Amino acid sequence: MNKKISIMIIDDNRIDLFIHHEFIKQMNIAHTVQEFAFASEAIKFLEENEASKWPQLILLDIHMPIMNGFDFLEKYATISGKLRENCKIIIVSSSLDVGDKEKVKENPLVLGLLEKPLNTTKLLSLLNSNVI
Repeated sequence: MNKKISIMIIDDNRIDLFIHHEFIKQMNIAHTVQEFAFASEAIKFLEENEASKWPQLILLDIHMPIMNGFDFLEKYATISGKLRENCKIIIVSSSLDVGDKEKVKENPLVLGLLEKPLNTTKLLSLLNSNVI
């Protein structure tokens, strides 16, 4: 991955937010990192901003209160495709639930699933194979 991208992290666990932010900083792959503890706030941000303010990558947790990752994806799918065309989503979860993994595989908006904690090799491989 040669260019730096903008990344949004959505996770209700403040420790995971901190760890993932630091991990991304150490990888030196992002020029900006936005953090949201609530998926509903992230959706609101996306709905209220033009594409130029959107991240190129969203790292999304599945299990969160109020609006979980799958609810986020449903709402995200209703946003104009023109806005979504340069933004990719990777699920980052500690869930080993087979049903969750199947839902992720079936969702065309999601590039893949990475287990927590993030792994440099796996993240870079997923980003490079999807030309981000």
